[in-house]
Amino acid sequence: MKLNLISLLLALLVLGTLIYGEEGLNTEQEINTEEEKVIDHAAITKEYSPYFHFLESFSDDSSKERWIESSDSKFQGEWKFEESQESCGIANDIGLVLQDEAKHHGISTKFEKHFEPSKEGLFFQYEVRFQEPVSCSGAYMKLLPDFEPINLNGDLHYVVMFGPDKCGETNKVHLIIKRFNPKTEEWEERALVKDSPTPIMDTSSHVYSFLVNTDGTFKVFVDLEVVTEGAIDEEFFDGWQPETIDDPEDEKPEDWVDEAKIPDPEVTKPEDWIDEEFVPNEEAEEPEDWDEDEDGEWERPMIKNPEFTGKWNHPMIDNPEYKGEWAPKQIPNPDYYLDETPGVLNDIYGMGLELWIMSPKILFDNIILGKAQIQEQAFEYAQKTWGKKFKFQEIERERMEKERAAMLKGGFVDRVRDFVLNARYTMQHLFQQYPIPSIATSAILLLTTIWVFYKLLRKKPQTQTNTQNAEKISDNDDKEKEKEKEKEEEKEEEEEEEEQINIEEEEEEEEEEEEEEEEQINIEEDDDDED
Repeated sequence: MKLNLISLLLALLVLGTLIYGEEGLNTEQEINTEEEKVIDHAAITKEYSPYFHFLESFSDDSSKERWIESSDSKFQGEWKFEESQESCGIANDIGLVLQDEAKHHGISTKFEKHFEPSKEGLFFQYEVRFQEPVSCSGAYMKLLPDFEPINLNGDLHYVVMFGPDKCGETNKVHLIIKRFNPKTEEWEERALVKDSPTPIMDTSSHVYSFLVNTDGTFKVFVDLEVVTEGAIDEEFFDGWQPETIDDPEDEKPEDWVDEAKIPDPEVTKPEDWIDEEFVPNEEAEEPEDWDEDEDGEWERPMIKNPEFTGKWNHPMIDNPEYKGEWAPKQIPNPDYYLDETPGVLNDIYGMGLELWIMSPKILFDNIILGKAQIQEQAFEYAQKTWGKKFKFQEIERERMEKERAAMLKGGFVDRVRDFVLNARYTMQHLFQQYPIPSIATSAILLLTTIWVFYKLLRKKPQTQTNTQNAEKISDNDDKEKEKEKEKEEEKEEEEEEEEQINIEEEEEEEEEEEEEEEEQINIEEDDDDED
């Protein structure tokens, strides 16, 4: 009866918190409901795609055909086209997601027509969300020359590598440009190192963009704000062949003097200078038990020298024969190539991701590539997609922080109410995102709950009978324990009696032995008297 009453009270409490909290839930979610209005990705893509050479929003099934996983055995990580783990404020918003930690992932897409940034520059932008806390993972993308997606591998060179990366000492937004050196016939890198921006590694969505103009100037944006800009020649590390190199046939002359200082020949150490810091203790004596065969040769212990005046250093003077630091002479580098147009990039045939990650569930979305002048349209597109998600995520974060603070301040009933409301909101989101699994799980939980209550109600009479039987069994156990205790006491008494008898017998035997000894002594004394 008590169990049924408790169950009824809990059910009423949950129902009451839901009814009482309905108004609060609606108030809290007014903005969220507004933010969750479905946007038509297809319509936005159709509106903006004429401005861009390539636009990928993953909003239709055709994206699964465009993006091809590499057949290289190195890439074992799985890719999926799915929504965010947490609500982003937009229904059915699909992205490309890495699945596995501690694995290499490789996927790419090739354009129907290659892009020529040498004509009007290059603008590139994409959205990324770290859905798990980042320990060691990159989220950069590569713009590729002519290639086949199925053959994507780590040795394939690229035109540009761009995006956030955090692992060990690396924590930056990469921007690396590769150019072909016609003299060495190799691809050489130039990387942004000066004022390299720091990525944002929280679990919200962020947008990374860069712009390269044909005049050699560039800009890098994070969340549509400029974080660094300048000229490639000034801001990038020049990793190309230098104009001059050391002459391999030039050797340092044997008489070359490159010691700038020498000891002063006119200065010597004073004769009374004592620089021995420790000396043997003359008062110590060899221990008497010292064994040279086992302990080795005995030596006097060392003590601080009372006459020690410090370490003496020979004064140094300028070397009159010093000729300076030797270096081989420079000759023209036969592999040097002067790149007079660092902002004129090579043709781009597609893009790909080659990543090794320790933080799974990294989501990529809304990828844009085009001419330098598309920046304005790309930012508008981002505001209608990423901007909506980012605003929702900020509101959601503030809401959760307020709820945590309220739960800490409130009493037990308030905490239960907040817990139920949060659970309801989470269930609502799960039902929207995963309807079939959510319905199946709810049905199982409901049936399990009904079954448990049914069993509890059915077990009530049996419980009383079991209680009576338990009392009878308990009484029988007590009687048996008393009998066993009586038997143990009788046994102890018998053992004590036997022990007492044994002691008495031993005493009698000792007395008999003593009497025999006395008789023997008397007999011997009588014999002596007769003699």
